Amino acid sequence: MKPDLNKRDMVKKIVLIKTNLVSRDSRVLKERDTLKDAGYTIKHLCWNRGRYPQAEQSACEAGDEEECMRLRAPLGIRVVPLLPIWWLFALFHLLLEEWDIAQAINLDSAIPAVIAGRIKGKNVIYEIEDAYEDGVNLPRILRYVLVKIDRFFMRLSDAVIIVDESQIDEFGGIPSSRVVPIYDSPPDVSGEVQPISSDSGIFTLLYDGTLARERHLGLENVWEAIKQIKDTKLIITGFGNLVPEIQKWCLETPDKVTFLGWVSSGEIVGRSLGADLLLALRDAVSLNGRCNCGSKILKAMMCGKPSLVTRGTSSADKVAEANCGLAVDISNVQEIRQAIIRLKEDPELRRELGANGRRAYERSYNWDIMKQRLLDLYRELSAG
Repeated sequence: MKPDLNKRDMVKKIVLIKTNLVSRDSRVLKERDTLKDAGYTIKHLCWNRGRYPQAEQSACEAGDEEECMRLRAPLGIRVVPLLPIWWLFALFHLLLEEWDIAQAINLDSAIPAVIAGRIKGKNVIYEIEDAYEDGVNLPRILRYVLVKIDRFFMRLSDAVIIVDESQIDEFGGIPSSRVVPIYDSPPDVSGEVQPISSDSGIFTLLYDGTLARERHLGLENVWEAIKQIKDTKLIITGFGNLVPEIQKWCLETPDKVTFLGWVSSGEIVGRSLGADLLLALRDAVSLNGRCNCGSKILKAMMCGKPSLVTRGTSSADKVAEANCGLAVDISNVQEIRQAIIRLKEDPELRRELGANGRRAYERSYNWDIMKQRLLDLYRELSAG
């Protein structure tokens, strides 16, 4: 049933702004669907960097409007010289068109959105998925300057959405009266999707996500660890510059690694339900990795599966709090191997950790909780 919105609270048009294809961001798509179900009209303002197959580029399958800048550009810090072109593109459309609230994802989109919002007297929500200044290790003075700029645009925004409370400490506080934590939780579909199991008798590990070398995921160490563990296999899905290396692992040890490439969200849930252990590995080198738990442990919780996480991250803190997995040093092959063996040889421990995670999901991380926070924020801004 759609939420009953009063007409005075109704916002006619929302603009979602991101320097990538909106259709590639499952979190933004969940937010979009939540707002559409509540009766809002959605427009995408995005940047097609030309990195995905044509079949995966559709951003408007649900009938949304879209303005998309088509300019090939890399991910990461190398995109910086091209950002002024994006800012002009986004600012032009935001000033030219009618809209009620803009939701800008990350600083590179918040800059034109805040400027347009100030000029037009419209509300702007700044959503921080990743901190630009913490994606790589920068000199201290440069990071200090970028944090000052980031906090300036937080202050000028009408609300700030964070994806993890740890981000408050990452920025040394967030200067906004409206700070709303919305975790990237999966919808609860555990009873609607059939598990996709691996070979009978094989202990299966699953990793799904962006396969970027810059994220220091430690997958190569997981591969090394399972080489000496009998009847154990690692399944990997996703895309990124690690793919050629992963394909080499598949050729060298086909009984230990399977790479599936990009798969649908439904298949990922099915494979998560069918796996024995989910890898929720984060980059412990950058602050982004340490202060953002991401969606993987939340998916493991929803599926009632134990997770293996990186020690020293927000993910590890949440796993420890819920007692729903094990934390390891992802640079230590022996430690990874011991953790996998422990879980492989103790089915009762796996069931206990999985059940603990499921309870934590239902209590604190269910997407229905996050949906309500988002809708409450929009109602508050609409009424104000």
